[in-house]
Formats: sequence, C-alpha cells, structure tokens
Amino acid sequence: MYQPLSLFIGLRYTRAKRRNQFISFVSLISLLGMILGVTALVVVMSVMNGFETELRGRILSVVPHGYIDGPEQRLPEWYKWQQQLVESDAVVAAAPYIDGTVMLSRPGMVRGAVLHAIEPEAESKVSTINASMVDGQLKDLQGGQYNILLGEILARYLGVYIGDEVSVILPRVTVTPVGVFPRVKRFTVVGIFQVGAELDSTTVFIHLADGQKLFQLGRDVKGLRLQLSDLFLAPSYLPELLNKMPAGSKAKSWSETQGSLFSAVAMEKTMISLLLMIIVLIAALNIVSIVTMMVSDKRSDIAVLRTMGASPQAILRLFMIQGVAVGFAGIVVGIAIGIPVALNVGDIVVALEGMLGTQVFNPEVYFISRIPSVLQWGDVFWIAVCGLLLSVLATIYPSIRASQIQPAEALRYE
Repeated sequence: MYQPLSLFIGLRYTRAKRRNQFISFVSLISLLGMILGVTALVVVMSVMNGFETELRGRILSVVPHGYIDGPEQRLPEWYKWQQQLVESDAVVAAAPYIDGTVMLSRPGMVRGAVLHAIEPEAESKVSTINASMVDGQLKDLQGGQYNILLGEILARYLGVYIGDEVSVILPRVTVTPVGVFPRVKRFTVVGIFQVGAELDSTTVFIHLADGQKLFQLGRDVKGLRLQLSDLFLAPSYLPELLNKMPAGSKAKSWSETQGSLFSAVAMEKTMISLLLMIIVLIAALNIVSIVTMMVSDKRSDIAVLRTMGASPQAILRLFMIQGVAVGFAGIVVGIAIGIPVALNVGDIVVALEGMLGTQVFNPEVYFISRIPSVLQWGDVFWIAVCGLLLSVLATIYPSIRASQIQPAEALRYE
C-alpha cells in the first residue's frame, strides 16, 4: 500500500459520518479548542507587539539611541569630539549632556528625579522632546536663567504649573563656616512634557550652562547623547565610536539604559504565549482521545486492510493523517480568524466600547486610548508550527497501537 492510499483513507475517515456520536462530539471540541487557542495566540501576541512598539516609540523619542561618557564622567572640549562623531556614517547627530539624580522640593513634598542638563538646539536633533511638550517649549530653557522642564506626572505630583518654582537638591554637600549643607538651587518651571511612559514621572531637563554650574564642571560636560541612523545599530556600533574618543571613555546604548523595561515586556509576552499555548495543548490531547476511539471503532476495518496487504506502517500513517487533519484544520481556521482580528483589534474594541458605553483605557489614567496591535508574520509562522507539531505528537501513540492490531485477533468475534 502506498502513502497516497493512506492519505485517501485517513481523510475519508475524517470526513465520514460516524456511528458513534461521542467521537464526533470530541472531534468538534478538539477542533474548536485548536481554533480558539490559535486565534487567541495570534491576537494576544500582536497586541503585545503593539504595546512593545508603542513603549519603544514613546521612550526612545526622548531617550537617545546611545551615550558616550568621557573619562571619569567628564568630557573636556566636548565640541571637538562632537564634530568627530557626527562625521561617522551611522551618527545622525550628537548633543552634549550632564545628568544626575536629584531631589525636587516644594513646600510639604519632596520627589526624586533624574536631571538632564542639555543644550536645546543640539538636543532637538537627538530626541523629540520638543514635540512632546504639552505646555511651554524646549527653547524656553535659557542659560543662566535657571529654568526647568518637568514630566507631566511629576509636575502633577508636585502641583506645579508654568511660572512656579521648585528647589533642586543635589546629593552633594557644601561646606560653609556655619556647617555642612546640601547643594540647593531654585528653578522656575517653564515647560511640561508628556511622553506617555514612566519618564513622565522621573525626568526633568535644565539648560546645559545651568547644569555645568550646578555640578561644578566648568565648561566640561559628562558626555554626548547620540542619534543613529538605525537604533538597532547602537549595541554593536557604539564600541567602534569609542575609538574616536579619549582613552577611558565609556559607551552605553538604549538597550542598556532601558533594557530592563523591554526585557520585562519580552518576558511577559513569553509567559502569556506559554499560558495560551496550553489551550492548544489541551486541543492536541483531545486528538489523542479522538484517534484512540477511532482505532477502537475501526478495528475490523484495520483487520480487513491488513488482510488485503496493508503494512503496519500504512496503518500508522493512516491514523496519523486523520489526527493531524483535525489539528491542521483548527490551525488554518484559527489563523484565518486571528489575522483580521489582530489587524483590527483597536477598532473592534472601540466599537464594543460604543455599544457597552464604557472605556477600556481612560486617556486620563493610561498613556494610550486604544489597544495597539502589530502583526508579525514570524509569530504566525511559529504558532502554526507549534500547533502542527503538537498535533503530530498527539497522534503517534494511538497510531502505533493501531498498527500493532493483528487481523485474526480483531476479526475473531466479527
């Protein structure tokens, strides 16, 4: 017996009306389980991709692709090194910066933050902070006037608006004849920005000249913030750029400064995928039941085929084809449903919100107002491969049992 005949009989068993209605019911449940699992995986992984893309876009709109710090956190004659870096092929722009952890103080409240001292014109080339301003403008930072820009959440926590003052406290001390005091400077709020990420609650900007005075660096800076032609080049390309910098300089990319956040998102995506894969696994285990019951129901047919010359391998293939056909059908239908749902999940949720009169994401609470979704064909491919592999594995044991049935034993009581 050739394999095409096994394929023909296996598919015919799949389509045939069965005397045992329970087998038909279990087959339907297995098929629906596979469809549900595959659809859920396609949609959820697309939504997770959407959240990751949204998060990356929001954060990297403010966080540069890379940083190169001078030896011992100090870079003299930074404009000379800035020009050398900009001449590199992959470097779009470079901007000087100083940063440090500070405390922001208002009457009755204190809040920690990361302070960035920047040069507004150069900074606009390495980040889109100016486009994220909800009140004021980046150019309002003027050297010597001690102005400050705050994230929207941070400003809301401190209860400050444009024109209010906040005290910046550095973790350094000043020794005076009357004692030791922390270094404190009062700044005027001239702008509030909103990125739509955690940075809104932890980040403030001041002018580079004010930062040089505050951190007592003279005309030096801590390092340079870089914008590359491709953000994914940063981890591999930054070490090459160090060769153009003073000895002892250090480089770090966005994947290091924000790596823990994106690693957490990737881990969450992996765990959710594994949990949803359990649905597919349950459907695959149902295939074991289907094929086992089919083998019991078709014992006489198996015996007849064996007496007509069918080999055990042909019987094995026959029932494997039958079980895999159920899994394959569930995968195809699940993907066919999952892809359009994943592509339009935002619109679907908006429509449901209109019908139910509720909001999934309140813009006043969350950074987004609708569910983002990015369909990646690689994810669809691996979902299909994993589902098909589980279907194949589920058919092996009952198919082997079918191939071991002896014709005389099966026909004894027929």
